[in-house]
Amino acid sequence: MTVATARIARGPYRVLRRLARKLTKPLRLAVIRHQLALSEGNVRHLELARVEAVAMLQAEHMRQVKLMQRRQQIEQGFA
Repeated sequence: MTVATARIARGPYRVLRRLARKLTKPLRLAVIRHQLALSEGNVRHLELARVEAVAMLQAEHMRQVKLMQRRQQIEQGFA
């Protein structure tokens, strides 16, 4: 089969494929928009969790500092 006859034979399928892509394009774009919105929500949630974790780490560090100070005062009091 020559190139020309192959193109003629596949021509209608190519037209159908293009038409199918053209018709499904809005749906595919809507799916991607929805996925992007979900991703943005996940990013916001993770960012809030990160900020909260940093605050908890800072609070725990301050607690450790106070505990070490109390231990040091107790040790100095018995020396």
